[in-house]
Amino acid sequence: MKKALLSILCFFSIMIQAQTEHLKFMGIPLDGSITAFHTKLQGKGLKYDAETTRQLDLCCRCYRGSFSGEKASFFVYYNEKTKIVYRAKAVITYQNKELGEEKFKSYKSLLKTKYSEGNVHDDEQNGHPALTIVVPDSKMERKLGYVSMYINNAVYSFIDEVYLNIDYEDRANSEGNESSNMDDL
Repeated sequence: MKKALLSILCFFSIMIQAQTEHLKFMGIPLDGSITAFHTKLQGKGLKYDAETTRQLDLCCRCYRGSFSGEKASFFVYYNEKTKIVYRAKAVITYQNKELGEEKFKSYKSLLKTKYSEGNVHDDEQNGHPALTIVVPDSKMERKLGYVSMYINNAVYSFIDEVYLNIDYEDRANSEGNESSNMDDL
């Protein structure tokens, strides 16, 4: 009985998602199963990093490849039960704060151009600039998702490198992930 109910819920979840517009990461909609998303990322030339994935929390996979012409690590987040992808981010390493902030400005300009209809929020995080863009759907009726960009310092203070994070989160699937996780409480 539980399997039948779970199958019905998954079917309705898939049907609802098929009718919903989703935020895209590297041209790939942030929807569908992690297996399908994995295949699409590999089609873009990304390589699955099994060793790093094993070190991460459940429901996150790591990849290596190129993002906008730069060597990057990629992290894809999905729901443990439904296996639906809801978030992906690229992380690019720079040798120092100055170069990281210079690249931040360059990407900021590109993101603001691409998401010109979005609501842009400039901020600061850990002494570095930060940016969040609330991306509307194509009909300008609701939030499609969020694109955030921020810089992290290296874990060890004696290392000068910084990490530029460009993070895409689909609103509909993120809310679905939270709802699914609330079922456990």
